[in-house]
Amino acid sequence: MQSSPRRLNETARLIESARLTPTEHSLWRAFLNESVDREYAAQYIWERIHDHTGRPAEQILTELKLEWKQVVFKLARRDTVPHESKTLVETRDGSQCFMVDQRTSTPSASVHFGHAWVIPPSLFNDSDMNPQGPLYAILQAFLSPPVTSQLQTLLQTNTAESRLRNLLLLSPSIHSAFRNGHIHLFPITDTADRWNDETETKIKSASKVYYFVSRIGPEPYGSLFLSDGSPWDRSMQMFIMESQDDQLPLPDPFLLRTHFRISTSLHLFYVEESISKGWPSPPLIQLSSTTQKTLRSLWHIVPRWIRTQCYTLLIRIGSYLYPRSFTGLVHQLPFGLYAKECARSPRNEAEALRLLEKYTSIPAPLWVDDYQKTHPVLIMTAVPGQTLDKVFHRLSYPEREQLSKDLKIVVSQLRCIPNETPYVFSNSHGGPLRNHRFPSRTCGPFNSIFDFNAFLVHSYVRQETKEKISAVHGRTYGSVFTHADLHPSNIIINRGRLSGIVDWECAGFYPEYWEFTKLMYGAEMFPDIRQIFRQAFSEQSYEEELEAETALWNDTPFGI
Repeated sequence: MQSSPRRLNETARLIESARLTPTEHSLWRAFLNESVDREYAAQYIWERIHDHTGRPAEQILTELKLEWKQVVFKLARRDTVPHESKTLVETRDGSQCFMVDQRTSTPSASVHFGHAWVIPPSLFNDSDMNPQGPLYAILQAFLSPPVTSQLQTLLQTNTAESRLRNLLLLSPSIHSAFRNGHIHLFPITDTADRWNDETETKIKSASKVYYFVSRIGPEPYGSLFLSDGSPWDRSMQMFIMESQDDQLPLPDPFLLRTHFRISTSLHLFYVEESISKGWPSPPLIQLSSTTQKTLRSLWHIVPRWIRTQCYTLLIRIGSYLYPRSFTGLVHQLPFGLYAKECARSPRNEAEALRLLEKYTSIPAPLWVDDYQKTHPVLIMTAVPGQTLDKVFHRLSYPEREQLSKDLKIVVSQLRCIPNETPYVFSNSHGGPLRNHRFPSRTCGPFNSIFDFNAFLVHSYVRQETKEKISAVHGRTYGSVFTHADLHPSNIIINRGRLSGIVDWECAGFYPEYWEFTKLMYGAEMFPDIRQIFRQAFSEQSYEEELEAETALWNDTPFGI
């Protein structure tokens, strides 16, 4: 099979143009990007698609996906570990998973762990995976012929040392996550920027190795607990594995890198299976907006001091019922309510929610009440669903297109809210604007776009940047009501549709381009979501303003 540099780009374009699901596109991107020799892998897919049968590319890619799924699921098998090997790995690792909580000095006396193969030794033992088998070719395309041969040789070398180099001690939940591709486990050194044979030899001969462990994707797959029972609640962390006996080697970095390459595909097949089950069922009882407003009106007949006492009690109950929801500012309460402490922006979010209710049909929390404690507290209704950053990978292409249309309606309705404050640029009730984008977090209010822009050009902005943005900052802009913090974690999706916009703390009257540029600011790490936002603003082009804002972002130190 002859490969060429241009074949990789041709194959990637062919896959992107195929009528596949978003998850399938992600699978094939992972196949190409994580393969040992990307040009060789691309050539294999290209030749399979152009097999002269005249079948559409989508049909061939579906067949290939089923073959690849069988291969990676073989890597999720839990082969039996011989008793002798169990004893050796426990001796080497001190009978403890190397992923331990560094924050605790005394681990629990009750330690739980499992014996985990890095790569199941039985991988090549069935007829599908021998060199003449139907699945060997796609594994070879992914790993390349030399690496596939090396892997086969290592797995078929049945010695005590070879088995030990293929074993880890992992807590049950970490073992399950590792086996199913939900975490990346990668050996690192402090001297090598690129992985090469010298790096692998260095790690292979070491008795102490640093491992970078990270979760893959937002799809929930259960809580992860370390071997001492403590929760692993981080997205990524570095751990140290040290052999307790210099004669007992640590896991082979070659095997770990092989698992690392395939883990993304394993995880994506899990995601695909999860998506196939459909969206979660709606709650049995869900009050309409009209019903919520009626109940609010009846509730406000109750004297304020009694309502305040009830909120205090509900916050205490909520701290026990929903401990994970308590972020320090926002608290989940019974009866589908949330309490938010508004010390950073008193009155503004409550006023913004009242403006939305009065002038728009935008789905958002309904203002229920607010009261003064040591600082203002806002009581509002919950919005059903999950944040966009958590479920975007589950959205089909039609659902993504619909989201863009829904966001366009949101922006259009926001711009219809009249400015009844005495200022052109201010928060929702005429006070200072608060925004994470601002150098000092607050500014204004202003009656001139030039005063607003002058605030953005602080003392740290370079002369080169000032010249670059001068044309944009010389223009005049209308003032429109703006969420001003509309990033993926503030957009709520329920069963594939936009169900709400939350966190209106920064809302106010801003220059008309601000919503777009702030959207881009909040979605820097999500290029596919950025494309959705661009489509929502297809009738207004603010690309030059985005370029100017990006230059200013890069010149703005945090917290000045």
